[in-house]
Amino acid sequence: MSLPDRLGRLRRVERLGVGGFATVWLYHDDELRSDVAVKALADNWAQRFDIRERFLEEARILRRADSDHVVRVYDIGEHDGTPYFVMSYADRGSLADLMEKSAPVPVPTTVELIRQAGLGLSVLHEHGVVHRDIKPQNLLLRTAGSGGTRLLVADLGVAKAMLHASGLTQVVGTPSYMAPEQAAGIGIDIRADVHALGAVAYHMLTGKLVREGGISDLIDARLPQAPSAIADLPRSVDEVMFRALHPRPEERWPDVATFTREFGRALAGHTGTAPPYSQATVTHSPPLASPSPSPRPRTAGTSTPSATPLSTPQPAGESRGMPGWMLAVLCLLVLATTFVASYAVTVLLERG
Repeated sequence: MSLPDRLGRLRRVERLGVGGFATVWLYHDDELRSDVAVKALADNWAQRFDIRERFLEEARILRRADSDHVVRVYDIGEHDGTPYFVMSYADRGSLADLMEKSAPVPVPTTVELIRQAGLGLSVLHEHGVVHRDIKPQNLLLRTAGSGGTRLLVADLGVAKAMLHASGLTQVVGTPSYMAPEQAAGIGIDIRADVHALGAVAYHMLTGKLVREGGISDLIDARLPQAPSAIADLPRSVDEVMFRALHPRPEERWPDVATFTREFGRALAGHTGTAPPYSQATVTHSPPLASPSPSPRPRTAGTSTPSATPLSTPQPAGESRGMPGWMLAVLCLLVLATTFVASYAVTVLLERG
């Protein structure tokens, strides 16, 4: 790492994390009295033009997104041949950190954080970008107003702009969350992110991964166990999750906005156990609007499913036909009629 202790008026504090291509540092702005994160490309990759371009493209995408639920980029630069960019600092760590303290995550907190993640991903999708590596480590948490928490979608190192690609075939992502089509090397679209966000939601609700193993396990991917069979959850959430996690993209929700809306509806009013991470500490953003029929960017060779309404599960023991009390009354009427008819026939025979 060749970044200096000071970048302009920024003072380096500590290293936050190291990845395969970059290192993230915490810097402090003494003049503005605020913290920022600085992401710098690893020295051994700095001379590779294609890697440098991918690194800078991540900064451009984040800057264009300009969303409260996507990490913001404030500046970009280069020092001794090492490119870097300055971005939002997530002072509350990541969703992975939260899940280490509380798993399963309380239902109200899960619903709200998944909704915020959906808002961030929807913005990226509107800009023609598939994230392709949604996982708890890439969903950051920072302090918001009144002590609340805001979720930020981060780390687009493996994302590419669909507007500039006819097919995304590079196998990237985390097997426990990634969509099966990513392992098959076929073109993908935004429904891959629907699957990944669904896998994160499943993990938060149940404390269990959708699947274990590596890339090879995605070739014959199956639906996981129903969430309601693992945790104290209503059965209404099972169908919502199964559709998000379906191995075939054409069977999934068409976009994250639809998924998060139905996810919230399925869990509305369900609190489960008392949350150690109070819902009151989560910053609420404006509710998701219903998805519009406007076209979304797609990868060649893939189809976009229609948003068919979710069928309502029939509660156990409830009949779709005649109510039980009405059936009982009808039986009594039939018996009474039979008795009267039999009695009349008996009387007529005695008189004859």
